[in-house]
Amino acid sequence: MKGLFVSGTDTDVGKTWVGTRLIQALSARGLTVSPRKPIESGWPALAEDLPSTDTWKLAAAAGLAEQLDTICPNRFPAPLSPVRAARMVDRSLTLDDITKQCMTDISSDDFIYVEGAGGFYSPLVEDGLNADLASQLNLPIVLIANNKLGCISQVLLCCEAMEKRNLDLRAIILNQVTPVTESTAMNNQEDIAEYVTQPVFSLHHAQDNLPAPLIDLLY
Repeated sequence: MKGLFVSGTDTDVGKTWVGTRLIQALSARGLTVSPRKPIESGWPALAEDLPSTDTWKLAAAAGLAEQLDTICPNRFPAPLSPVRAARMVDRSLTLDDITKQCMTDISSDDFIYVEGAGGFYSPLVEDGLNADLASQLNLPIVLIANNKLGCISQVLLCCEAMEKRNLDLRAIILNQVTPVTESTAMNNQEDIAEYVTQPVFSLHHAQDNLPAPLIDLLY
């Protein structure tokens, strides 16, 4: 079974924005992509607001908008860390719980896409971090960072953590979350590439198509 675990250096780095485009690109190559977002907090009360959720966006990208319950079985209203949001509704999730949920209804021909919540070392369940779920699933990883001043340290720390866990980091994506409003000599892509062996890609939100070499690495 092929698959991918998408993690971030932090929250709000654009994991889902990148993820929807990854799903579309992989689907265009003939793969049956089954997205999984095991936990999402900040879940809206009104059905009309569902398209704003990460889960809905991933589901729509895969053409599976009717499978929200399978794609994200744990949805909590409080816009807090998953563990705290779950506790507020008297829920307690374990690493085994969400690992099994991720693999529900997955066939050997599927390409499973799993997206974490927050950063690589953000708490996810009572007994584990996003990093622990990545280790449990043992899927190739794409690491996404906000392309800003200071991201080099965040990226290298995550790379070191993944290496210590013997995880397969396939690519690093620097996502330009906010537009650059002035000229700058900053080049995080070039600088990070001096320290890592993985390919480093730079994206921005005016860009709909992902680089073909990135998809080649994951296909």
